[in-house]
Amino acid sequence: MSHRKFEAPRHGSMGFLPRKRAKRGHGKVKSFPKDNESVAPHLTAFMTFKAGCTHICRDVDKPGAGVHKKDFCDAVPIEQTLHTGAIVAA
Repeated sequence: MSHRKFEAPRHGSMGFLPRKRAKRGHGKVKSFPKDNESVAPHLTAFMTFKAGCTHICRDVDKPGAGVHKKDFCDAVPIEQTLHTGAIVAA
């Protein structure tokens, strides 16, 4: 019966593994919605990455909510998009 978990517990969350530098400087789209040929061609994916975070203060207009008609501060992400070019297939 060991007691290592008391002497030297894990350092960091398992949700952030592997803890190393990314191989690529950009992400990839892992899934696309099903193709529906009855709909006109449209944008199905949009590549961005999180550049930072800030906050905004806004008036909440939700009848029945506890913060109705009050100022509310919310955290919002700042997303940055990459320079992209359009690829059209006929």
